[in-house]
Amino acid sequence: MSVSTSTKPPRKVVVALDSSASEARHTAEWAINNILDPARDKVDVINAISLDSEFDATELGTSNIYVTDYLMEMQQQIEQKVNEALKQFVELFKSHGIPAESHALKSRTDSRNVIVDYTNSAKADLLILGSRDLTGWKRVFLGSFSDYVQAHVHCPVLIVREIRVSSPTPTST
Repeated sequence: MSVSTSTKPPRKVVVALDSSASEARHTAEWAINNILDPARDKVDVINAISLDSEFDATELGTSNIYVTDYLMEMQQQIEQKVNEALKQFVELFKSHGIPAESHALKSRTDSRNVIVDYTNSAKADLLILGSRDLTGWKRVFLGSFSDYVQAHVHCPVLIVREIRVSSPTPTST
């Protein structure tokens, strides 16, 4: 897509994807077709897995041991699914000649902080992430993930939105 010259320095690009969300593939493909340069970019595909589960198992009438075992098993299943999905995105980037590797980042804190911390510690030149397109009250109560991230990372942030298809407006007769 873009013409690269040898005078451009290499770039470290972090692509943060929610591998379970519909916009993930769109974000990756858009970045490949419009931003990434195989001659200079190296991509880290990341997904933040928040493992926060605070509740008292005795309220469920069961032992903490059984709940802990169950939660550990669920955590392993989630990690496996995320890693499998991330591998597919890595292969997508590699199929376009873009070096890429994946990182499933586990944390007990907010996913936003995990992405900010990783991006800053990796000294990324660019962060690309998809938009959940929250509107109205959802945005007021849930807050904007992308607004938070772009305010706290130390590099430019590109937010990729899916193209909205609006319904035809009714015509008056």
